[in-house]
Amino acid sequence: MKKKSILLLCAILAVVLACGAWGDGLFTRVTVTLTVGDETHTLHAQPGDVLNADELASFAMDGERIVAWISPSGQTADLSEPVEYNASYTALVAPALVEEMAPWLSLDENGLSHPDAPVSGEELAGGIAAMFADYEPDGMDELETVSESELFEALYGLFAPEMLEGLSGTEPMTRIECAKVIYPLYMNSLYGDSWGYDTEYRVVAADLDPLRDGADAMAECIDDSDAVHYEEGLVNLNGYLYRADDAGLFYMDETVDGLYYGPDGRYTSGSTELDALVAEALVPICDEYETREEMLRAAYLYVRDNFTYLRRNYYSVGDDGWQIDEAVTMLSTSRGNCYNYAAAFWALARGLGYDATAVAGTVGWDHDPHGWVIMYDAEGERITYDVELEMAYRYQRGRYDVDMYAMGPWKANQWNYVYGEQFG
Repeated sequence: MKKKSILLLCAILAVVLACGAWGDGLFTRVTVTLTVGDETHTLHAQPGDVLNADELASFAMDGERIVAWISPSGQTADLSEPVEYNASYTALVAPALVEEMAPWLSLDENGLSHPDAPVSGEELAGGIAAMFADYEPDGMDELETVSESELFEALYGLFAPEMLEGLSGTEPMTRIECAKVIYPLYMNSLYGDSWGYDTEYRVVAADLDPLRDGADAMAECIDDSDAVHYEEGLVNLNGYLYRADDAGLFYMDETVDGLYYGPDGRYTSGSTELDALVAEALVPICDEYETREEMLRAAYLYVRDNFTYLRRNYYSVGDDGWQIDEAVTMLSTSRGNCYNYAAAFWALARGLGYDATAVAGTVGWDHDPHGWVIMYDAEGERITYDVELEMAYRYQRGRYDVDMYAMGPWKANQWNYVYGEQFG
């Protein structure tokens, strides 16, 4: 009797243990129901198992991919995590990605990328289409500019919602900003975190610093078949001056040899009005001549021969700060006095890359108020350019033998130039 009792207790214990094991999931299954379009798939797994990623991806039809799984409450589910409970999800399906994204940004005729220029809707439509095997965004190519929120609307449904977080701005996006969104979005969708850029210093355009944030993404989006490499030194493009370093990159927001190069790498006087007038005057000069020395001489003759003398403002010895206004006056009206002549030549010379200075002082033994231009040669000697005085001798006195271009110290001293204290 005792033996039978022991056996009965063992049997009861076995049943209890079995029930406990069943409760712990040893003999249970979790059911996951997945809806993809019109099809429903049912998967079974033990609690704590991870669903097969390849099997999940295989539920997409040809030419499509599953970008997210959405719960009945509308939340994105992460099916790479272990499953614990019965659940159902609906697939967010999008067009399939291409194996290699084609470039969608082009360089201009000078090989420049203009990273800070607003991206056009047509460009961005091309960028979105370049990610997919068969997809064209609707209506975007009609937009003149594109904001982050407009880009979000165009990409919504094409990628997992969390990948588009932060696209909410309303200001026009630049070309580099769009590249920073499009290329990583494409690569992350294909490879997750297991990808990186091939190089950290790839020069594809003179105005795109490879070390700038987003430059590596933009470089991947650029068709560099029309790339132009600029040798170190001054570059004149359509009358605008740039300066390239030893890597062929333009200086940006820097002062080099006394000349300021703005955010697009172009030299600027600080006045957009003057820069435009200088560019207009320099274009034919740069088209006709090859060397900077020839261009400088041509600019001097242009000022000497194409303007008319007119009494205007006078300045005291050593006065400064008048150059931009007087240059604008001369280049826009074609009339002015010695200060206008000096300022006009000063502006053109600087536009050609010369560190020129327009001076207010006196000339001659009677100390007549006067304006002229100076530069310094490689040996540090002061070189004087007096375009107005040469004009006066030539056209008012009939003296064609007077040459006041690039006068060295000995010749300039004969004219008794008096400078302000800042010139020593």
